[in-house]
Amino acid sequence: MEEDGFTTPDDKVEELLKNLTKPKCLYALKIFFENIQIEFSSRAMTNSIKALADPTPFEFYSKESVAVLELHLRTWVVVLERICFSEMRLSRELREKIYNSLAKFAEIHRKTTQVIEEGLENIFKSNLNINQQQKNDDENYIKKRNYNIDFLLIHLRDTLHSLRDDETWFEEILRRVKDILKAALGITSTTGISINDNSSILTMLSNLRQGLSFKYPVASYYVDWRIMLIIQHNINKWSLSSDKIISKKFSEMILMEYFWSYVEREWINISDKSILDSQANFDELHVKICLRLVSFLEY
Repeated sequence: MEEDGFTTPDDKVEELLKNLTKPKCLYALKIFFENIQIEFSSRAMTNSIKALADPTPFEFYSKESVAVLELHLRTWVVVLERICFSEMRLSRELREKIYNSLAKFAEIHRKTTQVIEEGLENIFKSNLNINQQQKNDDENYIKKRNYNIDFLLIHLRDTLHSLRDDETWFEEILRRVKDILKAALGITSTTGISINDNSSILTMLSNLRQGLSFKYPVASYYVDWRIMLIIQHNINKWSLSSDKIISKKFSEMILMEYFWSYVEREWINISDKSILDSQANFDELHVKICLRLVSFLEY
């Protein structure tokens, strides 16, 4: 792109937005916004979120549709996260417009799943011997669903719910998490860190959760998930800064310890419900933990 004259980040974003129907452009936009060392203008981020909220590219169903839809939503999440940590606010009208488009993407996901399950072959099926045909269809019916897309849709919904234009609620969360994280890690200057002996990850988690509430209903895990993303954002900035306040290896260790402390708490909470006597409860917890782990590692 630089060879073609697109030298600034905003120029590159503008050019990529023209070709979002191409997976390679979606992927390029995603990894571009994932680089927190690159600065974007508010206009570039706003244009990106508006383009990604447009469902018109998904007007057909194919084997590639599910993969492209997941990539599209992942890119959408990355751009929205950049907006969350930027000094800007989306207008209420734009937030509502983006939020309303989520219903269309959820319907696209539902319909695509249905078509994939039924089969993409354009084969005429005779109505003769309906009972036998129904039997064959039932035997060949395989439930295929992309649970990553389910998670991404919920994440987008809850993140939009956490943003308000009439309060400084989200900014307060960012400040509190950053201050408590600094205290827990003993960061007192830009020269390095020392872990405080009395600051466990579980204690930090408890402190961060206190007083956090949402104006709109969100998924039960979202408070912890949001805290984790804020921790990730801060330690990534510290590890990538010129001062090298913490190392990349240490930042990854912090994230993993925080995540497993969350998993431990979830296990403790549900272990009091006779989980060993209920396969349904065990399966529910297993799926929940696996989804969080996969999503966390992919972030």
